[in-house]
This record gives sequence, C-alpha cells and structure tokens, in this order.
Amino acid sequence: MNNESIIRKEAFEFFEWKIKNSDRSMAIDDIRELKLRLADFYSAESKAIFLDEIETLVKKNLKEHCDEYHAGQSDPTCLDDIKAERHLFYVRQEIETLPIIVHQKFNTEGQNIRNKVFVSYSHLDKDFLTDIKRHFKPFLSDLDFWDDTKIQPGQKWREEITNAVSDTKVAILLVSTDFLGSEFITSDELPPLLKAAEQEGAVILMVILKPCLFEAFPELNQFQAINPPSRPLTKMDYDEKEDLYVNLVRQTKKILGIKN
Repeated sequence: MNNESIIRKEAFEFFEWKIKNSDRSMAIDDIRELKLRLADFYSAESKAIFLDEIETLVKKNLKEHCDEYHAGQSDPTCLDDIKAERHLFYVRQEIETLPIIVHQKFNTEGQNIRNKVFVSYSHLDKDFLTDIKRHFKPFLSDLDFWDDTKIQPGQKWREEITNAVSDTKVAILLVSTDFLGSEFITSDELPPLLKAAEQEGAVILMVILKPCLFEAFPELNQFQAINPPSRPLTKMDYDEKEDLYVNLVRQTKKILGIKN
C-alpha cells in the first residue's frame, strides 16, 4: 500500500467516525477534531490528500442524503444539509492554507496515463513563457514539457492542443488579464484541463503574471496559485521571480514523482 492510499484510508476512517456519525450539533466542533488530526501529517501534500478525501466523502454523503430525502435537491432548511455545507466550507478553508491544492484521485485504473506538463498562456505573455522554459530546460530529459510553440507548420494546431491536453498531468496556467480574456483559452483549453483536474488526477499550478481580477473566476481561484494575486510577477524583482520559477519546477517534479 503506497503513502497516498494509506492517507486516504485514514481519511475514510476519520470521516466515518468523526464526521458522518458525529453527534455534535455544530459543524465547527467536527472541524476542530479535523484540525487536530491534520497535525499527524508532516507535509503539506499529505494534509492536502487527507483533506481532498474528506471533501470527496462529505460531498458524496450529502448527495446520497439529498437523493434519498429531498429528490436530489439540497434543502436549505434541512439541518443535515446545512451541517454538510458548513463542513465543506471549513474543509475548503483548510485546503486554502496549503501551498498546493492536490486534486488527484487515487483510483485511476482504466484512465489515460498522464505524464505531460502543459503550459496555457496568452501569446501576449510569451516573454514569461520563455523564462519558465529556461528553468525547465535542465530537466527536459526527465519530463515531457509542452507548449504551443511545439506545433510544427502543417500540423492541425487545434488537434495537437487537444492531444496534449489529454496527456497532461501538470497544467501550468500563466494568468493575466489577456489570459482571462482569451476566448480560445477559456473555451477550448481550460474546460478539459479543469475536468482532468477534477476527475482524472491532473494538477493545476497557476502563476499570476500581472494584476488582474483573478478572484472573479471561481473555476480558477479554487486552486492555490504559486504566488498570491496581490504579488504578481510584474511586481517582483529579478531574484524573487527566479525563486518563484525554481519553486514551480520543484513542485512540478514532485507531482510527477521525479526525484532531485
């Protein structure tokens, strides 16, 4: 049994004992128990896996309850529904304190094997892509790094992007106003990447390039960015940017299981 399966089993047992069958009336009392349990895990990644499993179990239990008692719809007056929604709220707050949100599912049997690093960016931000590629260059023999500059003349570019997305394990999003305003990115690239993160074990890593209304996009701001929106790359000096790029490569290698 690997580390992730152990953590997810521990989370399942905790959920059954301390949340699902809890006799406490206040959700926050269950969460206090959860916070004490998290102290048993040393790394942010282990805490994130535990929380990811708890969130999945709470959502599943809530859906089953709604299907059985409320014809599949949440009832805002039901105490069980209210408590479950508050559990989810507090669990997500705990997740937001971690450096990376891990949305990897343990059981990937029958799914496409993902091993690619895919960079989604606006062409108006290509200078940032150049910097990131410089930091990944020493490790290209260990990982499959893809951005749209790999598309060769004569190739069907939309098909090439679709194929690359289908193999993506780590999606690096270079977020700016131009990124958020790109019709192709929001319509063609983001939906399958976000679906892969939710259902197939892909991981989203975001870098905030420039000041933008990132918080207005809930489908994106549910993921923790490498840098806070209040500290975009354009506000950083050279050394701070280099540190961020190094951390981006380090986190990517860790997700891919590439040892230093």
